[in-house]
Amino acid sequence: MTEKNNNSVDQIRDILFGEQTKKIEKKFSQLEADINQQFNGIKAQIEAMNKQLVQSIQSIDKQNSQSLSSLTSDHSDRMSKIEATLSNKIVDTEASILNELQQSIEMLNENLTHKKELAGLLKSMADQIAG
Repeated sequence: MTEKNNNSVDQIRDILFGEQTKKIEKKFSQLEADINQQFNGIKAQIEAMNKQLVQSIQSIDKQNSQSLSSLTSDHSDRMSKIEATLSNKIVDTEASILNELQQSIEMLNENLTHKKELAGLLKSMADQIAG
């Protein structure tokens, strides 16, 4: 008997609220579908942005690697040029110093030769006076 009463109550409820319940369920289903559609759209946009961001990061990383490689190569070239320039300056300075030393030695030898000649001349004069 209680089952019969429950069925009667359900029938009365369907009569009173049936159309309104169907409208609410239909709106709820439509709202759920709209939310799912928007969610999927947002998800697709986020995935596309993420993919673009990854590509941008990879591109920047590649550019940075190329720039670093270029800078390293340029730095090595400059260092080689500086080393060559310094080496040439050292060689030139060494040659200049050796040249100056050679000139000084020649001057000292000339002075020594002049002193020897003077000594020989003085000795010969002394021999003539003594003699």
